[in-house]
Amino acid sequence: MKQFNKILCVVEPDESSEAAVIQALKIANDHQAQITFASILGKVDTWNMLFKKEAEVNENISDCSVLKLAAVKNWLKAFDLAKHTDVKIYTGIGFIDTVTDVIKNDFDLVVKCAEDVDWLDRLFASDDMHLLRKCPCPVLMLKPTQKNVFRNVMATVDVNNEHTDLKVNRVQNELNISVLDYSTTFSLSELTELHVCSVWDAFGESHLRYSAFSTSSEDTVDRYVEEIRHEYSDKLRRLISNSNSSISKDAADYLKPKIHLVKGDPSQQIPLMANTYNIDLIVMGTVARTGLPGFIIGNTAESILEQVKCSVLAIKPDGFVTPVTV
Repeated sequence: MKQFNKILCVVEPDESSEAAVIQALKIANDHQAQITFASILGKVDTWNMLFKKEAEVNENISDCSVLKLAAVKNWLKAFDLAKHTDVKIYTGIGFIDTVTDVIKNDFDLVVKCAEDVDWLDRLFASDDMHLLRKCPCPVLMLKPTQKNVFRNVMATVDVNNEHTDLKVNRVQNELNISVLDYSTTFSLSELTELHVCSVWDAFGESHLRYSAFSTSSEDTVDRYVEEIRHEYSDKLRRLISNSNSSISKDAADYLKPKIHLVKGDPSQQIPLMANTYNIDLIVMGTVARTGLPGFIIGNTAESILEQVKCSVLAIKPDGFVTPVTV
């Protein structure tokens, strides 16, 4: 299981951020963690057209920051907070200031409500996607209506043998374990139903079945595909077993996750399963090359994030390097 020690909760002082405060406070209480609230002042570039001198711009930013800080603190009074609550205002680009704060102050979880982009028929707006791509610590991006407990949690893991690079395979395996650990943490704290999902494919099946140059019989291809399915099924069960070894037997007996090994395209199947099983929270790794800024998120993960309508906990692999510089 994972332990959270320092939580950064990004809010706006209105109803759109209530879920973020409620969930952040619950996590902080469960883990005895420190919590800091931050709010974004907004775009101030246009002020350069109103004020000719830099000192005037800075003065107005400072004045607006004071007003925004007071508004956030006053709004937070409606929640059951500790007497001394740390609140800060970001005056630059929101996702950059958030990532910078994470790096400087060693936050291990960012909690934020997704911005309203209903007109685009997807949950995550551009700044949210930037944060999901670039933040080095886990990001809990919430559906604004997710104010109650997570009833159904889905962990998405990748057990395919598509990587020939041993280092990439190691990173993927470690990311899978991390996804299961975080999923277990949320499932046990809220006594939810846990689903573990992996989408697989048999490399070269289409060529073997349909290519004019293939000499393989239908039975041969069927046996090959079934062997691959069996291999991935074993890998998935071993992965879950290894994850369960880090928790008590009672906790493991309670969890008994529902396992879904589905053949197809993960960018299609994972959003479909999220809808089918009424998933409230997807825990997923964003596949990246560690140690190399610029390789932020895999195409599959990007496609999934743009389709889902539920809350997401997005995790980076150990060694991930954000392109945001401090």
